[in-house]
Amino acid sequence: MGTKSKALQEQVRQDLHYTKADAALDRKDSKATFQIYLECLKPSWKYVLLDFFVILLDAVFEIMIPYLCGLLIRQGLQPLDPLLGFQQEAMNAVWLYGGLMIGMALFAIFFQSVGMKLSAIISSDYIERLRNTIFWKAEQFSFSNIGHFPVSKLTTMFSNDCNNIRFFVLMLVRMGFKQSILVIACYVFIFSLNWAIGLITLPISLLAFFIICVIIIRTKPQFIMTQSALDNVNRNVEEDTEGIREVKAFCREEHMDKKFGRANEDLTAISYSAVSKMGMTSAITTLAINVTIGIIQLFGGFEILNTVNQQENTIWMMMNYGQVFDAGELSMLSSFAAVLTVAFSFLSMLVQFYGRAEASKERIDRVLSEEIDISYRPKEKTENFDPDKLADGHIQFDHVVFSYLKDPSKAAVGPVSIDIQSGETLGIIGGTGSGKSSFVNLIPRLYDATLGTVRISGHDVKDYSVTALRNDIGVVLQNNVLFTGTIRSNILWGKKDATDEEIWDALDIAQASEFVRGFPQGLDTPVTQGGKSVSGGQKQRLCIARAVIKKPKILILDDSVSACDMDTARKIQAQFSTKLKDTTVIVIAQRIDSVQNCDRILVLDNGKPVGLGTHADLLRDCPIYREIDAIQRKGVN
Repeated sequence: MGTKSKALQEQVRQDLHYTKADAALDRKDSKATFQIYLECLKPSWKYVLLDFFVILLDAVFEIMIPYLCGLLIRQGLQPLDPLLGFQQEAMNAVWLYGGLMIGMALFAIFFQSVGMKLSAIISSDYIERLRNTIFWKAEQFSFSNIGHFPVSKLTTMFSNDCNNIRFFVLMLVRMGFKQSILVIACYVFIFSLNWAIGLITLPISLLAFFIICVIIIRTKPQFIMTQSALDNVNRNVEEDTEGIREVKAFCREEHMDKKFGRANEDLTAISYSAVSKMGMTSAITTLAINVTIGIIQLFGGFEILNTVNQQENTIWMMMNYGQVFDAGELSMLSSFAAVLTVAFSFLSMLVQFYGRAEASKERIDRVLSEEIDISYRPKEKTENFDPDKLADGHIQFDHVVFSYLKDPSKAAVGPVSIDIQSGETLGIIGGTGSGKSSFVNLIPRLYDATLGTVRISGHDVKDYSVTALRNDIGVVLQNNVLFTGTIRSNILWGKKDATDEEIWDALDIAQASEFVRGFPQGLDTPVTQGGKSVSGGQKQRLCIARAVIKKPKILILDDSVSACDMDTARKIQAQFSTKLKDTTVIVIAQRIDSVQNCDRILVLDNGKPVGLGTHADLLRDCPIYREIDAIQRKGVN
């Protein structure tokens, strides 16, 4: 490959490694997920049984053709003597066995076409259910779980990894079954014709199969690393397309080209290594079959010469069950060897697909076996508590500590103790990285507190069902997005059965109705992926409308009016105080102007509360708040 390629491979091995610990974890995950793969296959069990029956008939008809060909030579062509002329009995045998061979071939073609259709149905339905299972599991992930699986990795799983498994299942139910039956049948016929040739050729095939299995085991880690390298390629494409405006604004096209080129070279290097080793399986298979054919031709040819020269070989006849070796038997053995050649070639391909599919399966196992830390399981209703409904928006933080690393000594938030009354408007302000978003994420259980308790209506948030909790909490996060569809379909995410009147009312609250009415199609205006067809301020207001349409008990606005002008932001807050006066509103902002009219303001610094009170109280008692106010006023002046 050259010095550069070897150095690149070494670098790939360092960056994309597969350790013994990874292998042990894969074995553990495989045991845990085995039942899931069976459940995905269960609905197709009738098709599998029918396919196996069809393939069995296909194999029977196909294996009978070389046997009939040998009988045709033995009873039809071999007895013909040019000196005696035409022999009706021999010609009858030619017509009989020739006709049967044609019939068998037609039946084999018919059952082969039926089997191919069934195999396609089985593999396609199976992978559809598997994709749905993976997607459903990913949908249950909390923010913490999602952090283990970046979008690029999930994208590779749903596309390339699932396709690898589909191709393997297709090959298994179509060629795997059939070729395995043909191999067994061929060796049964070979042993029934001449046990010596069978004893010589069988170990050759077993040795070749053993070597191929060793190659597969050794190359599996490289296929896993290949998929990881593909993740890197997808990640580069994703970053480039998502940040295309920034790339062009900073003239970084050349940098992104080089970055993608390095990822692509990594993928090429590791793929070359894996595929080149896997390619040895075909060479080993070809060698084993050619040796088998050579042994049959060598021994068979010598014995036919002995028979023609009327030199009876007692030992050979013993190996041939006391029968004289003739051209018909040599044709049968050669034909069975040819069938073995094709069968082993397909089985070799199947083994290669298995290596890829196994690597992909182990990656998917990581998703399927991921332990979800915030479960969607329903909660049991008691006489004094309904876990599917929030009584009000009363929120309590009781000595709460939160750490992304699950280590209280490295807390992102806390300790925090605060009581937020139902219907109160609380503003939260602090510097970048002060823990504002982490604080509010604990309320709808996007994350769980590491220590302490978060309560709503006097009950631990963990006692509520997650679906009910989030249905009664409206959230507009920092990086909210709109989904492909229309403005109407995006607003209906908040309340799927909302009327047009309710939609317009929510748009009025969010100060979005004016620009929506300005669109020619109104509520049916198309929205592109991520909401890129509208401006930043318009997107934020549509996201607010989506959150308020369900009239939540609690509304969390995480810096959600940063792209709006001050006048629009004040109008939105005024709408909250009149139309959502029973809703507890939590407003996170960078500007003091956005929170100074809140009932109370919480000031956070490095995750810890350093001030709580009204705007006037904090100006008097909180140095950090005074500093923020002074800086912002200076900036305005």
